Amino acid sequence: MSTTDRVYGGLTAGEREQRRRDQLLEAGLEVFAAQGWDGATVRDVCRAAGLSQRYFYDHFASKQELFGAICEQVAAETATLVRAAATSPGREPLERVGDVLGALADYFSEDPRRVRVSLVESMATPELRASRTALLRASADIAARLMRSIHPDPEHADTRGIGLSARVLSGGIAELLVGASATGADLPRDELVAHLTRLYTAAATLDVHGER
Repeated sequence: MSTTDRVYGGLTAGEREQRRRDQLLEAGLEVFAAQGWDGATVRDVCRAAGLSQRYFYDHFASKQELFGAICEQVAAETATLVRAAATSPGREPLERVGDVLGALADYFSEDPRRVRVSLVESMATPELRASRTALLRASADIAARLMRSIHPDPEHADTRGIGLSARVLSGGIAELLVGASATGADLPRDELVAHLTRLYTAAATLDVHGER
């Protein structure tokens, strides 16, 4: 058995490496949310993870690389949630819109640190803002697909109008999440999802030229 295959504590070397990376991601989420981008240090993250800086640099070249990995994790997890909600069997298109919006609302409300890091602290530098822009772009793409799915005639939907509405609504939802995170307010989940579903339905048939 090679050194890399040797098992310690029930884990292979590869599994231990993955566990340490997961520990650093979780610690980074906690530290960035609590202390902000400027206040957080690699030492703080390692202390929170219970790992030495040597292990940090085995996985990440810098604090910024760790931050980017956390944002990528948030984006990947939301994409997984959306796929599951959007493809659930036995649901009508409008019901799936509510399912997707509800899944996203639950994801961000159950851990406000995700909002703090991916939408607030990500404004700190131009490089971090690129991660924020990518997340909002992905959200707008999701919104556009949802709107097309509930359009009465999807093949003749106003693609430009839907795209514009999707960006506006996604940006508005992001600001709503940021505001709730900053004040500690609880968003009325079911009311919010129902209202957003109505907005999506109306926006799906809104013509960019002002005609319906």
